[in-house]
Amino acid sequence: MERSDQEIAEWRKRLRFMADIVFATAMTIMILNLEFQEMKDIADPKELSIFMLNQLSGMAVFFIAFMTVAVYWMKHLEHFGITLVVNQTYIWYQLLYLAFLMLIPFWSTYVGEAPDNVGFKLFLSLNMVLVGGFSYLSLHYGANPKHRLISDHVSDEEIRKMKQQILSEPIIAILAAILVFINPLFWDLAFILVPILFIYSITSLWIKNAWNMPMEQEHQATIHKGK
Repeated sequence: MERSDQEIAEWRKRLRFMADIVFATAMTIMILNLEFQEMKDIADPKELSIFMLNQLSGMAVFFIAFMTVAVYWMKHLEHFGITLVVNQTYIWYQLLYLAFLMLIPFWSTYVGEAPDNVGFKLFLSLNMVLVGGFSYLSLHYGANPKHRLISDHVSDEEIRKMKQQILSEPIIAILAAILVFINPLFWDLAFILVPILFIYSITSLWIKNAWNMPMEQEHQATIHKGK
């Protein structure tokens, strides 16, 4: 069945709107799930230090999950920005991606309640792999020449780099799932790599563009003088 350009544009608009709602809801749920213990009257500095450490350890899972979802959101903005049209298959990939994204606050709550429980951390790691997997499938499907949904201005090299970036979180999740059997704390440390790698990729791109800009301007000036 042929779809009009107006109908396809409406699908894209509503899918993006739904994605924004899901991301905002997931982040809000994680914040609402935070529980702060009553401080009571703690006068002993040692007891106060123990109380603060317990609070920080409980919030560690929140920051890991929140930063991971934030990185997913920023990547989704980039990928959806180059996707000009959508179809039903692409929408289903996105819906499955968003469904597993919404489960991150669910598992992170249990991990926060039982930080030494290996099972909960394994399920959250598996959840991260599925989120990354459906994100990868969405981009791969959209870049397929048979039904290209992505802008023609995006080169194959840029698409390849985007796919590599998508796979970074699932790889970290698999690494964390292995390390959790050695020490549950290693699981937390592994996921700290998610924002670090994202910041590194953004910084590298900025440096590359800043380095190439003077060379491009010089090239343009040379061409202009030749004319």
